[in-house]
Amino acid sequence: MAQLDEEWSWLEDRPVFTTRGEKGGNVTIVPPGAVLEPLTPRFWLGVASFVVSVALAVVGTGLVISGPSGASPPRGWWWLALAIPASGLALFSFAGIYVEGMPRMMRERPRNLLLLAGLLGGFTLGLAVLAALGGAEGLMPATAVSAVACAVTALYAARGIRRARTDVMRILRLRATGTAHTGVIAALPDRKTWSHGGDVPIRYRDDGDEAEHTVTVRVNTWAHEIPVPGTRVIVHRDEEGDLLVELDTAHPVEYYPHSRLYAQDTSGGGSM
Repeated sequence: MAQLDEEWSWLEDRPVFTTRGEKGGNVTIVPPGAVLEPLTPRFWLGVASFVVSVALAVVGTGLVISGPSGASPPRGWWWLALAIPASGLALFSFAGIYVEGMPRMMRERPRNLLLLAGLLGGFTLGLAVLAALGGAEGLMPATAVSAVACAVTALYAARGIRRARTDVMRILRLRATGTAHTGVIAALPDRKTWSHGGDVPIRYRDDGDEAEHTVTVRVNTWAHEIPVPGTRVIVHRDEEGDLLVELDTAHPVEYYPHSRLYAQDTSGGGSM
């Protein structure tokens, strides 16, 4: 049960603060005690399995559709023996990447882009095989478009994965070596600028100079989970001034009771 809780800890709804304007799928979610898992050959084997299984499903489905009509028995339907198991394997591989991707990226957008790139790659490979088997020149333009879309998506996914892992390492470094200061949320986010979250001031005291500081960060959360002013936070700061703001888990969090005032302006708070 503990292992299951760790695997799905990224699905927990909780406010996440960002200091560089990240929002939506670009919010880095690093649960307490999490470590950055490596991008192992086993993980990439799962991605390759997803691509190949999608390709086989496309080939099997295409051969069923293009099979000769009126044949007895209908020979085209035998290709369902390829399409159905391949589709099942594709779903299984998709789920594996979806779950295993978060401990390695801790951002939704690059993980989703990787899944999309794999889907487009499998679709492209499947179309190419169908064109080669049937000599259908009509499939070549669709194959070319799919290949270009796959390449572009893969480039964005690679860049997103690199940036996500860099940010995870930054967060883990600040947690481990940054100076921790206690602080509070000083105000609610502005309803007029609310969009999947909003900016809030954080007030904290630096024990080094005994001075009170205020910084503005973005809180990414749902409208019904906006922390009220006075909520305790921990501010991690390094010598270069880099900041990490997190909820103080040692204190309970009280949420703003009039969430509909924010929800009526948008479709809700930020999905992370």
